[in-house]
Amino acid sequence: MRFASIAHSRGDRGGLAALYRKSMSLVFVAGAAIALPVWLIGSQLGLGGERAPEFRAELPLLVFAIAPVALLVIQAEFFKAVGLTATGTASQAVVPPLLLLTGCIVLWLLSAGTVHAVFLAYVIVAIASVTIAMVTWHWRLPGIWREHGSFDIGRLLRTGMPLLLVNSMTLMLGWTDVLVLGIWRDAAEVGIYGIAMRVALLTAFVLSAINVVVAPQFAALYAERDTAALRRLAQQSAFWTLVAAAPAILVLMLVPDLILQIFGPQFADGAWTLRILALGQLVNVATGSVGVLLVMTGHEKLMRNIVAASAALNLLGALALVPRYGAIGAATSTACSLAFMKLVSWLMVRKKLHIDVLDYAALRKRVA
Repeated sequence: MRFASIAHSRGDRGGLAALYRKSMSLVFVAGAAIALPVWLIGSQLGLGGERAPEFRAELPLLVFAIAPVALLVIQAEFFKAVGLTATGTASQAVVPPLLLLTGCIVLWLLSAGTVHAVFLAYVIVAIASVTIAMVTWHWRLPGIWREHGSFDIGRLLRTGMPLLLVNSMTLMLGWTDVLVLGIWRDAAEVGIYGIAMRVALLTAFVLSAINVVVAPQFAALYAERDTAALRRLAQQSAFWTLVAAAPAILVLMLVPDLILQIFGPQFADGAWTLRILALGQLVNVATGSVGVLLVMTGHEKLMRNIVAASAALNLLGALALVPRYGAIGAATSTACSLAFMKLVSWLMVRKKLHIDVLDYAALRKRVA
């Protein structure tokens, strides 16, 4: 997204076309290359419990979806990078579910809704979705496929590898609490914690939506060395993210038991868990898009280190707190590690870019 948004802002269609071809080719080759190891390793893990043999039988079919799903993610980022945010979001989050739902309805009407048929439908939908997205790309940017240009694939790999680690450790950060809690506590407590965590994460959707819009703008403004506009955008996005998410977070902190009772009376036991997780999300949304800002301005290795430290902190915190405090300990560890990641990112943005996204006083002066 960073390189594509810079090329688009400069009107470099040749560079954009070269980046697109190399990115899509690289992702396709990588997706195809890991399909066999995933198949071999997955077939030995015994996933699926009592239905493990059935899962192993379908795994060879499912690995065919790896490459098209990965291509669809990259294609969506290209749409967002050139200002087609709605198209990118629809291609990734709207079209595939609608096609899969349609396919499942057809299978149900034909009384052919077997597990194999549903998995086959998923693979077909993945291939169809990326095909539709790629056709739409060439339709929205006429003649882009004929443009000649160049882009250093080594530069793409040097930038992408730290981000691969960032994504991997972010996944680890999100699952550590649940896994550690599952070791020491019963399934009921893990279930209550899982619901509380998902409810708290709903407040971060505002930040996710803002990130989609501002990420390519961050890259373009930084490439143009327009520091004033970059600072203004970062501060405004952080402020409005907080304004939009604060009411929901406040509700979660004041009446968490009422919210959790929607899922059943037994879930009210997770009230304090939800309060703690909501407090972590308050820090998350208040600091805005600082992580995205670091990545879009070429500080992906720094972001990798911050996320790695946060993941380690979450693991150590969970191991220390969960055996004694259960879900409360898991929530505390998760909230603290998230707050640590965002606050350190905020400090690094101040140090590296000289931008304080929390300087609301300066924001008010510009508005005045």
